[in-house]
Amino acid sequence: MRTINGKLIIQEIHESENIEKQIMKFSQQQNQQHHQELNNIQNHLSKLDKRCILLEEAISRQFMQFLIINICSVIGLIFLLSWFNSNHQNNQPTKKSTNSTVQELYK
Repeated sequence: MRTINGKLIIQEIHESENIEKQIMKFSQQQNQQHHQELNNIQNHLSKLDKRCILLEEAISRQFMQFLIINICSVIGLIFLLSWFNSNHQNNQPTKKSTNSTVQELYK
């Protein structure tokens, strides 16, 4: 497809250079888009990571509060049981004390 004075050959060379430039521009645009998408994804991941850390901290705080409440409840129940038992034992007269008080009344 050669023509006089090589006009067609020169046009083919210029067209191939233009195509190469267009391909380079397109690849640069694609690289920029991919880079922006990667940055967006990294930002979202960092936000999610921060949220996960906050959730883990909240869960650990609530678990510690739950444990403290349960331990305090058990200690309170033990105290109440011992208190009721001691009151019950103090209110019941023993056989020796009733015998001695009865004997003292008849003297």
